[in-house]
Amino acid sequence: MFRKTISPLWLVFFLLPQLSSAEDLVSEKQSSEIFQESVEIEGDSLETLLDRKMKAKGNAILKKGNKTIKAEVIEYDQISEKLITQGNTSIDLENISLSGTKLNYGLSDQTGKMEDVTFNIKSDKKEETVVKKNIQVTKRYYDFRGDAKSIFFEGENKTKFESSRLTTCEVDSNDWYIKSKNMEIDTKKDRVKASHASLDFKGVPIFYMPSTNFSLNKNRESGFLSSTFGTTSKSGFEFRVPYYFNISPNMDATLTARYLGKRGPLADVEFRYLTENYSGINQLQYLNHDQSSGQDNRYSLKLTHQHQFGRGWSGSYDLQKVSDNTYFSDLATMIQVTSVVNLPQRVNLNYSGDVWKLNLLTEKYQTLITNASNSPYQRLPQVNLSGEKDYDNFTLGLKSQWTLFERDDKFTFTEDKQKITGSRFTMTPAITIPLTSEYGYIKPKVSANIRSYNLNNSPDNNKNIITPIFSLDSGVYFDRNINFLSQNYTNTLEPRLFYVYIPYKDQSTLPNFDSSLADLNMQSLFYENQYNGQDQINDANQLTASLTSRFLDKNGKERLSAIIAQRYYFDGRRVVSNDLTEAKKANSDIFMGASAKLTNSLNLDAMFQFDPTSNNLLRSTLGSRYNPEPGKMLNVSYRLIDNIIGNNQDLEVFNAAGQWPLGNRFYSIGRYNYDLKSSQTIEVLGGLEYDGGCWVARSIFDRISLPTSPEPNYTFFIQLELNGIGSLGSDANKLNNFLYRNVPGLRTVNQIPDVNRQANFN
Repeated sequence: MFRKTISPLWLVFFLLPQLSSAEDLVSEKQSSEIFQESVEIEGDSLETLLDRKMKAKGNAILKKGNKTIKAEVIEYDQISEKLITQGNTSIDLENISLSGTKLNYGLSDQTGKMEDVTFNIKSDKKEETVVKKNIQVTKRYYDFRGDAKSIFFEGENKTKFESSRLTTCEVDSNDWYIKSKNMEIDTKKDRVKASHASLDFKGVPIFYMPSTNFSLNKNRESGFLSSTFGTTSKSGFEFRVPYYFNISPNMDATLTARYLGKRGPLADVEFRYLTENYSGINQLQYLNHDQSSGQDNRYSLKLTHQHQFGRGWSGSYDLQKVSDNTYFSDLATMIQVTSVVNLPQRVNLNYSGDVWKLNLLTEKYQTLITNASNSPYQRLPQVNLSGEKDYDNFTLGLKSQWTLFERDDKFTFTEDKQKITGSRFTMTPAITIPLTSEYGYIKPKVSANIRSYNLNNSPDNNKNIITPIFSLDSGVYFDRNINFLSQNYTNTLEPRLFYVYIPYKDQSTLPNFDSSLADLNMQSLFYENQYNGQDQINDANQLTASLTSRFLDKNGKERLSAIIAQRYYFDGRRVVSNDLTEAKKANSDIFMGASAKLTNSLNLDAMFQFDPTSNNLLRSTLGSRYNPEPGKMLNVSYRLIDNIIGNNQDLEVFNAAGQWPLGNRFYSIGRYNYDLKSSQTIEVLGGLEYDGGCWVARSIFDRISLPTSPEPNYTFFIQLELNGIGSLGSDANKLNNFLYRNVPGLRTVNQIPDVNRQANFN
């Protein structure tokens, strides 16, 4: 093997007049500069042609900087810095390697041509694990490979491909590729531009693109995104063509042309911005004429903004509006959208300091049903001021609110009390004297609720009421070490007592702007007031007692916990219930709960509400989650609510959801939600995913019952995801959010670690 290093002569002669000795020639800086510009050539044999050309034969290699060229024969011109190769040739640039039969290349200007090329583009980003929807998922970046009839080098980092193919599939697989007559790759910007391109899947062209532009590493740039399609029973076949505008690093927009088979063309635009101090999303959908319903000018508008002004001040707005009550049930596919009843139109201004917090709010709603009883009051405006200050031995607190309540004139109210509007001022000063230690605590608290009304459409326009409140919260911690099944655990015992005294105040003539009775549960047992909102304060002379026990393993992880609680009434209650039997009860229902983490992959949860008077189980919630490994997950739950507040809130629901590998690269996805009270299916979802290695295919069927429509909506999603490129079919973000909501804990195929994916190949 012969080797020769060629240094640029002009650089040597430029340095010679400045050198006083031979040692200066090898100074670190100068030698480094010469080395970077040097060309090293080697081969089984070397020869010089006309004193300017070097020719290496047999295992020939030429190196300059980060470029390495290998061939059977390399002929290099030292003056023009051009080279020609013969036989099998490979060239390694910064993050792309190419192999072909012949190369003509200029080292100085990085231009040239290569014939019959195969190439590989390495991603400079590594696989990482991120948390999404509280689940650890694998985030991947892909290497690209392909071939071309010819490649033209057009300067640093730019290459043009003629009659080329591009894919992320492994070398022995050509399941899909993008085929193009002309393709340009900029490895510095990680961008690919192609014209007259087609997407071939399993050897069949399935999509033609007159022009396409995409990122090798998911970097943002303006251009068309993957088209998507789907179908629903309400709107028929749907096709979307989105165009992405990369306005700036912190601002973008997406304009989507949608066509609905039963309704016609629809425009959908989304504008997003994000800075250090503010962010927002603006969305607009517009349908000029609905061919199905005959309606004109159907639209949906959503404007959201959050702003940090500094020094504790912040603000936001959330403005939503649709053209008509059935817009979502007709045109949306996701149940979290189609089930919306009240659209907020809300503006906030907030201040948060060390002691004081201020909130200014104005809020209206667009109600999408005609039932007046479900129309919330408008708050035009509302002012909240609260503060809390800790002193050495006590804490002072204040909560206050002033609100002007109005009603939407489009509703007709049959009850006089529903017609009342006006203003309400509430203030609750409080003092707490906490006594705490490592083994327990006692927290006495004294407060007073002050309310003042100035009303319209009421026989008594001005009303004032003051209600004193006293509470005492206390708890003790006990623990011991135990050995169970040869394992050491810490067992705790945590009794808690919570006493509340509130004298009775007649509130029967007061309006009800925002109050509702919270159903009694494990959390609300420890509330002073059983009502949400500010219009009702229950009377109380009661004590809540609870006992909690936990088992912690040697790592501090909770393996088992259980709690039981009950409230004891020392006087009859006159505000909470109109039911005299209920009001005279000496004690509440018994609440019991337990949670067990039997293994790292199996969780069990249970919660019960038992009425000892009637010996009835009023509430039960049973749930289990089995997740032995990524891609294997099953959730099963049963929920019963029986006559807690009223018959209209009875509930008995069974729910099962999960994901499981079926073998031969298939994964199943499913959910079944059934109302046992009405013997009616609420939602059923079924789907399959196929792991093609460099691609994933998924199809999902969903049936949902909508509160705004008497008929259920059927939706069918189909998607082909091409690793590193994007997806065809249903919109990827919307479909993923849909699956995450219906099947909590789900991971799509490309989010599952390789070791688990490969186990499902056979």
